[in-house]
Amino acid sequence: FCCFSPSVNDLPNTSRMTHMVTPRRLFRPQQKREPIFLATILGIVFILFVCLRISAMAPISRAAAKKSKMYTNLQDLTNSNEYNDFDAILVLGGGVPLSLYEPPLYVQQRCDDAAAIRNNAKETPILTLSAGTAHLPQLLTKDGLPVWESTSSAAYLQRTHQIHTNLYLETTSYDTIGNAFFARTNHADIVGWRNLCIITNEFHMDRTKAIFDWIFGIVDDTKKTSRPYQLTYFVSPNVGLTDDALQARRMHEQKSTKTILQNLAPQYQTLPDVYKFINEHHDLYTADKLISGATQVNAARSDALKASYGGGAAK
Repeated sequence: FCCFSPSVNDLPNTSRMTHMVTPRRLFRPQQKREPIFLATILGIVFILFVCLRISAMAPISRAAAKKSKMYTNLQDLTNSNEYNDFDAILVLGGGVPLSLYEPPLYVQQRCDDAAAIRNNAKETPILTLSAGTAHLPQLLTKDGLPVWESTSSAAYLQRTHQIHTNLYLETTSYDTIGNAFFARTNHADIVGWRNLCIITNEFHMDRTKAIFDWIFGIVDDTKKTSRPYQLTYFVSPNVGLTDDALQARRMHEQKSTKTILQNLAPQYQTLPDVYKFINEHHDLYTADKLISGATQVNAARSDALKASYGGGAAK
């Protein structure tokens, strides 16, 4: 042995203990900490992945839940903080008009409420919605041209309420999904309307809210600086429908609302996704389905349900 290395026996007791025990203390804890450290890192990464996944999967419900409010009383709405901030009022279409100036009675009620809500000093824009309905033939002019539902609503507003300025029409849609999508992409996104008042009747409101919260709650990633939409709903009374028609329509609405909330809204969460759904899968906008539908007789619908879409008006 080297004469310069002291023997263990020559060391003091404390040094001897340190000399003998230190290697174990240095290496054993490291062997235990390494798997714990790796497990912790992996756990953090997994949690971050789950959070990001949830965030990406559910932008609609977060955006819509914070922004939408609902009113059933005109005075409550006109006294609210939202009233003076409306960029536009959207009046949903509701069925075949009786004539150019006579939309169905329940749609006339929607128009009456829109006129009452409109800030005349500000001349709040009013956008009437809908080309027509899938449930009944169109009302035609003497020349055989269609009278759009939105045209009839606008004509009623002009004649009954003398509203001639800031009155706009959406003439592309044939259902409530189309109402929302084309109101947003053809109008609101273009001119910058963000604070919207949406009007329809009580029997139609649940489905309307589900669809507009879905469509207007989608974040458009291509427009980083745009403000999010703020939606306010006003419920017009149910007028002009029999009890049978109202019951048939409510059954139809409940089924459709369930489809929106459980299937469509969770599945189509970007504007391109909704566009693809409308133009590749929707019965009222897809090329193959429209061509096929033009050669077939539509499935029978009850007279009560037809009445809730202005049934008989186009005869």
